[in-house]
Amino acid sequence: MITHVAAAGEGRGRVLLWLSSSAPTSSSAIEAAMVLARAYQSEVESLYVEDSQLFDLAGFSFARALAPNGSGWQDIAQSEMEREIKFAGAAFQRQVVGAAERATVPCQTRTVRDDPMRAIAAACSENGPWNVVALAEPFGGEAERRLEEVFATVPDMTGVVVAGRDGKSIEGPVVAIIEQLERLSSMHKAAERLAEITGGTVKLMLVSDRPNELARLDGEARLLLCETGEDVTLETVLTVSENVAPLAEALRRQRCGFVVAQYAGAATGGSDALRGLTSALDCPLLLVR
Repeated sequence: MITHVAAAGEGRGRVLLWLSSSAPTSSSAIEAAMVLARAYQSEVESLYVEDSQLFDLAGFSFARALAPNGSGWQDIAQSEMEREIKFAGAAFQRQVVGAAERATVPCQTRTVRDDPMRAIAAACSENGPWNVVALAEPFGGEAERRLEEVFATVPDMTGVVVAGRDGKSIEGPVVAIIEQLERLSSMHKAAERLAEITGGTVKLMLVSDRPNELARLDGEARLLLCETGEDVTLETVLTVSENVAPLAEALRRQRCGFVVAQYAGAATGGSDALRGLTSALDCPLLLVR
């Protein structure tokens, strides 16, 4: 699938910035969503999902919550929980609207109470298929499971953006990780769009765990770029099976501002590989189908 987000007014998709009521917020993820929307002249919809499972759980007589002062467990007051979730949602939406205004990106906000996966699948199907989902929570832990579920259950989207907790400015080169030659053109174009907004350079990182395949990929990529007359920096990285340490180190040296990679590829195929890759980055990562 090509890397694409529908333009504003096209009615075929947008950047869907999604936060569940049970998750913290990442300012880096919010900024990344705005950058992506600007790159594709798209719009942002901020979807805050009040997790219905939390309310179902709170309705059981045996449900308990840890007291705010850490003094022990206490009964769950559903009305108080609902009020806190609504306050948190309102604060999140204000943060997103402020970021959209600063970035001059069209933005809509919506709050729903539903199962998170069902809510995001429904939101994407309304306008699809050219949506990109941005996880508004810091990547890691529970967000890893959410990422897998999004790719498994949400068909009307082309990719997912994840980022860490820190609000690092998106500066530095935009690096596209290329594992298959047929993806070079679309990944390169996505990196170029992002670089136009971030002001960074574009670099292509060719990756394989087989030396002969890496050499072939390098040769054909250079030939293809030569035919198009494009002057792009290429770097090759030889990985070892599922060990992404060489790739993570290469990305760390680049001091990337944004990274584009294929989801479920060699670099992101397993949770350990993806975790190792994201832990080495302090910039957003766009994972495409």
